[in-house]
Amino acid sequence: MKLALKIKPQRSNQYTNMVETLAEPELRVSPLGPAISELQRAVLGGQSYLLVSIEEGQIEREEGLRLLAHLGTISEVYEYFAEVGGVEGPFLRPLALPWQPFISPEIAEVRRYKGKTNEIFTRVLLNVAIFSSAYATSRERLRILDPLAGGGTTLFVALAAGYDAIGIEQKRQDVETTAVFLRQYLSSEGITFKEVCERRRSGKRYQFEIRPGGKNGEARLLALIHGDSREAPLHLRELPGGTRVHAVVGDLPYGIQHGGEIEELLRKALPAWGDLLLPGGTLALAWNATRLTRAAMCAIVERYSGLQIRNDPPYTQFAHTVDRVIKKRDLLVAVKS
Repeated sequence: MKLALKIKPQRSNQYTNMVETLAEPELRVSPLGPAISELQRAVLGGQSYLLVSIEEGQIEREEGLRLLAHLGTISEVYEYFAEVGGVEGPFLRPLALPWQPFISPEIAEVRRYKGKTNEIFTRVLLNVAIFSSAYATSRERLRILDPLAGGGTTLFVALAAGYDAIGIEQKRQDVETTAVFLRQYLSSEGITFKEVCERRRSGKRYQFEIRPGGKNGEARLLALIHGDSREAPLHLRELPGGTRVHAVVGDLPYGIQHGGEIEELLRKALPAWGDLLLPGGTLALAWNATRLTRAAMCAIVERYSGLQIRNDPPYTQFAHTVDRVIKKRDLLVAVKS
């Protein structure tokens, strides 16, 4: 089967270049990767596509389409025909994707704040974490921790994907404004939710039980915790589901000026983050690789986490330009055995 995957159009060249760079490695990291016999880039009708040949029998069609629906860089999926009935093409037949988000992905788009990470990149980072784990095709209710939650973009992307989302953030104002935004968004959209706000010795915690299908519908948890991520096990201990998570996903602060500061942050935090991972779980971190090389970052994570770093293609192909200051952003994945 040959497919044409439309790369999400963007408003600016900056984001167009980013999405086009990320599209191929995101696809190859997914469970579809081993089934790909041929992949090439193409421009059809002025739009960028990945043309992908999938080996029949390698993966069930329904599961393959479900995985394609999760991709952060792809907006539409078509079956590709070079010709039909002797008439030269190409021709594209749109395919319905058998997956619906738990909540509209727009929740991550409409939340604006200083220092926000682009939601498409965030979705790719989350996908790479899940695809690299032992839970890539699992239908169980996965739990995601962002230990550097900021304004909550990772949490909202995870919630839209149907995961429980837990965020820890040291800046109290970020936690409180994110809780206000979530409360207002859910109310304005008529989404049923229950909120519990607790003040603990370790910090304030907002806990949302969200049911888009109404009070008898399926629920997901989103928790916002004000506190130190180095104490993550303490913060998670009293949450439903306990202290273990399937993935830890974080975007390291870009304002850090040199590698020594990142190493100091990770030296203190990585042991706690790694302890939270279930067997087969993953750590996925993004960072400003303009200031800290990939080799240096791998050495830091390996030294303090005890996790197995994925440092082979396509994991080494995600580096891209963000803007004039951050000329190179990269991501790193490590797996708990």
